[in-house]
Amino acid sequence: MSSTTNKDDVYHEKELILNTLKTSLGFAGFALLGGIFTATETVTANIRKTDDWINGAVGGCATGLTVGIRARSHKLGVGACLGIGGLMSLYEFSGAWKGLLRYKNEDEKNEWRRRFFKDNNQIVNEE
Repeated sequence: MSSTTNKDDVYHEKELILNTLKTSLGFAGFALLGGIFTATETVTANIRKTDDWINGAVGGCATGLTVGIRARSHKLGVGACLGIGGLMSLYEFSGAWKGLLRYKNEDEKNEWRRRFFKDNNQIVNEE
């Protein structure tokens, strides 16, 4: 049996500081994108004097364009602008964390809940 060593199997010492720096810069990049999104969304809301889904779309588009600039790709920038902007506008339009009942008053919320749970209980009981 001959003992041949594959060059991929040889252990190479890793640079602790270099690898830590690369990883940290990766996280910093995501933090920077979050900052760009938040800043753009806030400035847009302040200029328009309204808080709606368009602000999320503009913030998402700015973030996507930043990704494209960083990658030096127009196609990626436009695609990321449309993708992130579209997802964020959909998220904001659907009510964000507040859900479907965001703009309803208390009576409308209670009526919606009563109908929702009544209808769903009938479905569960039929099975």
